[in-house]
Amino acid sequence: MPLSAPTITAAILAAGPDLRGPSWFRLAPVIGAAVYAWSQIPGNLVVNGVTVGVAGGGSVFGTLVVPPNPLPVEAAATAAGLLGFAAPMLARAIGVGVATAFSTSGTYIGVSAGVGTGTDVSHVVGANGPALIAAITAAAGASGVLGVNVPRIASGLGTGIAALLLTGSGVGVVTGPSGPSPAAGTSISRVF
Repeated sequence: MPLSAPTITAAILAAGPDLRGPSWFRLAPVIGAAVYAWSQIPGNLVVNGVTVGVAGGGSVFGTLVVPPNPLPVEAAATAAGLLGFAAPMLARAIGVGVATAFSTSGTYIGVSAGVGTGTDVSHVVGANGPALIAAITAAAGASGVLGVNVPRIASGLGTGIAALLLTGSGVGVVTGPSGPSPAAGTSISRVF
């Protein structure tokens, strides 16, 4: 199943089985929608790699893996002042859920310079945290999740999720026209 807002939301909810209540069930879809929409904009989540194979230039397609480490989200949420009783559980569920969704459904596409046919090993090298904060704020408003704490929630979770996604890496293939000699090159991709 490709990465989508419902996939991210379902993974977040599955990672927080102890969280209950209407606020949680309203927040999880906001985060799912915001993270998905943000990840689809080129430049918000940048994936660069090294390619090896046969000389040429080709297209890259690969799968992402993000370790399910909730610490970046927990640390950013704490730094933003999200200190309530359920805040660590909420941050943990979001960190594990987002990582799980990207690991099971995240793919990347891009271009390879120097290699036309071969393999690609990539890493997430850029995650635009301020844009994710804005996306969470916008998704919250569109879903009717309002209040004085929305900017703090968006800031903590957006910063943490962006930091979490910077730990992502992937392996893929390069396909395209190629020449007769072995070569190494680079790739620039985006999440698809």
